[in-house]
Amino acid sequence: MKKQKAKKNHDRRLIKILIPIIAGLLVASGIVVLYRYKAATALTAADKAQAGKTYNGVKAVGMVNGEPFFQFDLDVYSAELRAAVAAHYGRKYNLGGMGADFWETKYDGQTPRQFMEKLALNDLVENMVLIQEARKRGIDAPASYHDLESEREAWNAPTDEIVYGPKTLGPAEFNSYRITGIRDDLKTALLKKELAPTVAQMQAAYKTLNDGLKIAPYFVSAVRFYWDEDENVNNGAVRASLEAELKKGASPEAIVGYLSPSIQGLSQEEFDLNSRYVSKEDPYEQGLAANLKEAAVHSCVTGPEDRPELFYITKKEGGHIMPFEEAPGLGRNKWINDQFEIFLQKKVKAARITLF
Repeated sequence: MKKQKAKKNHDRRLIKILIPIIAGLLVASGIVVLYRYKAATALTAADKAQAGKTYNGVKAVGMVNGEPFFQFDLDVYSAELRAAVAAHYGRKYNLGGMGADFWETKYDGQTPRQFMEKLALNDLVENMVLIQEARKRGIDAPASYHDLESEREAWNAPTDEIVYGPKTLGPAEFNSYRITGIRDDLKTALLKKELAPTVAQMQAAYKTLNDGLKIAPYFVSAVRFYWDEDENVNNGAVRASLEAELKKGASPEAIVGYLSPSIQGLSQEEFDLNSRYVSKEDPYEQGLAANLKEAAVHSCVTGPEDRPELFYITKKEGGHIMPFEEAPGLGRNKWINDQFEIFLQKKVKAARITLF
């Protein structure tokens, strides 16, 4: 018994001595463990087989849960981060300019390039884990991460089909497009089963939303008067004439009938606005929608520009802050968005990350 106890104590001391030596050998051999993740266990036979994997003749530079990734994969993220990292260092260290040695100069013990590469690795790892979790649930995803490049090449291949949007995509744009879709599909799958919320949980999530996000879509019905564009016509005077007739109670049809001889091209039509479909790229449409939202029924509204038109509002609905019962979907969406991030970060933290 004494010999066995002495042997155990000896083994413990030996382990304490060997741990830093082994760690040093790992670093010297080029195999390190990423600092922010759970330490990798000893490489399995399968891991070692993956370590020698090549893609287009290039060897893997690391693995996530035994799945290899390549320098090309990291470079895609680094390129996307480059401008943001440079701006970050410029602000933080009050740099007047960034010369040729900027990326290799140490600031607080770390070069901008090292900082950028860590961020790139973090992004890559998170997306690889995301794809792996999607695969487990039968969601359409690349069989291995580097297959994204094969998919991109197929996407960019010439075709006789009509293509709406960009005909070709670069690596960063394609990855973003594809991974966003996978993320959404994974959220949907989790929402149906593993992260299905109770009504109470959705209500609690809804309460955390900013009131601005709880506003119901608004609908506006109006009569749009319009006339010919003419630099010699005072649009303000025309609008004043139309408003005067509307205040008298005249119908739009009648107004057009007796004013059209003096106002070239005067006409009227029904106009409807649904705030859900207001173009985010059209400043005029946004300005007009804002004016219509604030105006009362039976009032006249113009757009943000001096266009030859006038809107007479006949009906308005929506625009109020909705209670949970009116928009439970908002609570559900808030719940899954919050819980998904928690779910994903747990998976990332538990991932086995090895660099070669």
